[in-house]
Amino acid sequence: MKISGVFRILLIVVVNVLGIIAIAIASNYANAQPYEFSKPPDVIKGGEWLDHFWIGQLQESEYIDVQIGHLFLKLEEPLHWTQTWTAHFASGEFYQTEAIADSVRLAWNEMEQSFFTTGTYTSTVFDAGKSVDWSTSDWMYSGIPDGLIVEFRTGNTPMPGATWTNWRLPRRIFMEDYCAYTFPRDDTECFTNMTGIDSSHYIQYRASFSSNDPTKTIALYDIDFLYGIHHVTGMALSIPVPPVDLKEWESVVITSTIPDNTTLIIDVLAPNGTVLVHDAHNGDSLASIDPIEYPAIQLRGIFATSDESITPDVDLWGVRWSVWNRSYLPAILK
Repeated sequence: MKISGVFRILLIVVVNVLGIIAIAIASNYANAQPYEFSKPPDVIKGGEWLDHFWIGQLQESEYIDVQIGHLFLKLEEPLHWTQTWTAHFASGEFYQTEAIADSVRLAWNEMEQSFFTTGTYTSTVFDAGKSVDWSTSDWMYSGIPDGLIVEFRTGNTPMPGATWTNWRLPRRIFMEDYCAYTFPRDDTECFTNMTGIDSSHYIQYRASFSSNDPTKTIALYDIDFLYGIHHVTGMALSIPVPPVDLKEWESVVITSTIPDNTTLIIDVLAPNGTVLVHDAHNGDSLASIDPIEYPAIQLRGIFATSDESITPDVDLWGVRWSVWNRSYLPAILK
């Protein structure tokens, strides 16, 4: 779905940004003394390079997909499902909601002669035909972003039961979960990576409506899913990282998810392909890498799965280093 309109407001649901350390230089004017020319340069801590994957910084990749905030094995068989009126909306379960034409909305309350201000709609069970990875979902509804919350549950039996998951929200990570409101059309479109929603044969969603205006209803217009199975192996190589005034390499930064039956190996390489650190983990030291011999390094991820419905993924990778203060200028103050 594409969002159009005169004016759009993008609301980020969760912000998870690692800031880069700022460097401040202070001068001591109290005694107006000249600088000491023999003073060694100060070490400035905090240089770092981070790839959050909303703008994936890769030099090359094979069978790897990069979505905003997410690096994982590419879907070998990408499938798409869109909610339809006859097959799904009309057959759902309604609480203080109702299906009207091609939408579900808060129902009219005869007792109060106004619309209900809360309600839920539980969808029919969708059958993917086999166990798949639920990759992304997006939906559109009337009103402001806080008016509708969509949860999911999954299982491997046709009817929900004890073996199904509880209702869950996808894991909310910066730029993997957001809503955009369009004015003056007065509707909202939401998108989410389905991180945290278990792979399964079947899926169901529940929409919870909430309104502070009983004179009008909130309506869910449509919802769709991208899902499928993954390639069994893949490789991703970051861009080279060449710090200025490098003193020493410090550590690796990695945020990843590695389900059972999958593997993820992240190596630190020289730009010529030499492996400097094999199978690095978050926080591992890079102090053994000679900054003179290797003034630039890269990260390489090797992904694999023995179950095509699941994939290892990386939300963030990067490296930290320290640098020398390039110079300081003597100053004589009166």
